[in-house]
Amino acid sequence: MHFTPRELELLHTATTAADGAARDVLADVLLEREHPLGELLRLEAEERDLSRRRELERTLKEPMRATLVPWAKELELDRGLPAWALFAPRLRVLSQADADATWPVPAVTVSGEFREAMPLLRSMAVRRLRELDLSPVWATSPFTMWVDGPPPPLEELPALQALALPQGEVPEHWVPILKPGFGQVREVSVGIGPGFELPDWVLSLPKLSRVRLVPGREPGDGLVVDAALAWSEAAPGRELEWLGETLDGRGLRRALRPALPGERVLLPEETTLRADLEPEGPTSRVFRVRGAPMVVLRAEDAPAVDLFGAPLHAHLVPAKGLVRIRRALFVELGAPGQALTLERVPPREAVRRTQQLLTALEAWWGPSAPDVLSGEWVGLGRDQLRQRDDGSLAVIPTLTRRLGPDAHALPDLAGVPLAWNRTSTMMLELAGALLFEWLTGLSFLEAHEGSALAVHRRLVLRKAHPPRPSAVDPALAPFDELVEAALRHGCTLETFRERLGSVPGRT
Repeated sequence: MHFTPRELELLHTATTAADGAARDVLADVLLEREHPLGELLRLEAEERDLSRRRELERTLKEPMRATLVPWAKELELDRGLPAWALFAPRLRVLSQADADATWPVPAVTVSGEFREAMPLLRSMAVRRLRELDLSPVWATSPFTMWVDGPPPPLEELPALQALALPQGEVPEHWVPILKPGFGQVREVSVGIGPGFELPDWVLSLPKLSRVRLVPGREPGDGLVVDAALAWSEAAPGRELEWLGETLDGRGLRRALRPALPGERVLLPEETTLRADLEPEGPTSRVFRVRGAPMVVLRAEDAPAVDLFGAPLHAHLVPAKGLVRIRRALFVELGAPGQALTLERVPPREAVRRTQQLLTALEAWWGPSAPDVLSGEWVGLGRDQLRQRDDGSLAVIPTLTRRLGPDAHALPDLAGVPLAWNRTSTMMLELAGALLFEWLTGLSFLEAHEGSALAVHRRLVLRKAHPPRPSAVDPALAPFDELVEAALRHGCTLETFRERLGSVPGRT
């Protein structure tokens, strides 16, 4: 894919500019020579023909990656322009040409060992980055020693606003090397699962004003939480964020219970049982045991106590039996109903399903849910939804505490996940996403391929710029505002429910 020097200049400007003027100029220039990216940008600006936009994006993503960011393993687009890239040093060494180039990508995630990321941090190219995600990086590695003396400190990365910390402890003698590069950082993200730390040198960054706590693989690390709380309460104006919500110390402590250390749910013993599996549908990644009412789930994502709590609620699918085989669970379901395929349904049916979904989620996640349903960090896949013979909607309550980047594309067996949390805000987002799917017959996330990090980033972008149902069918325009409000926190759960029952065109 070829871009002229002028087009590359416009592309760089468009990915960093706050307004859409550069984007519009780039679209016009590209359309003059019938470049498909010009068509995509124009359709995005006009918010129409969503199916065509997704087709163009699928076609253009790999050629744009190869042309614009050849060092990247994966690339994600946001409204037609590069928005995020995954750098995996083990798969590609950063060449001098890469290091001297500038990339039209405002956010980069690095995967590998910390020492492999250092050439990236010293490159000219990284100086335009607004977000740098080191969370998949392990800081504890042989990089802790050097033979020819310490390397010079990093130059300050002038555009860097957000930094996600690596796993493991950064050795003390590396702190003076790294800290100067992060002088402009205003927001730090840190996992509260095992292996993450929130050290003093990070909390003393001169412009730091916000700490984002991100769920990890296991119940949270109390040391990270305690450090974040102490930092936020030491001076006014400091903010803590948990799952998209800004909380004070009291709110954070309440939100994290009972997910802080001490909670461990035992799973059944492993068995050598062998089973013949079949997918539930042509594109399903949830499998059923052939000839038996059992489905397969990942063992670490389905605490047995939560599964067997399901019979307490009519809106949840009860589990009758449970067998663990290595990293998978075979769950025998009682009266499970039929899996809901991804297909367009009439607006009245979409509204009815959404109302029933909220009822089912509140039975599972709401304040009245019994203590036995103890999971706080939840990943709900489309394949966990079931429609019973009487038409009612139910949920298979498999809870996961893996809400970090790895959780958004659970390998092989857990479906295409829409990963949210057990809060009213997350119920609202999930209802908005599935309402869009039922109205249009299109996947909200549409990220079946790529790494878990890429799927996670796609989810972030989709929620930031939610697709509009009217872009599929103009007759669905009355639902546009409602879907956007749900996904961008523009209303409460109660308001959404009221508007859902009165939206014009729902019949």
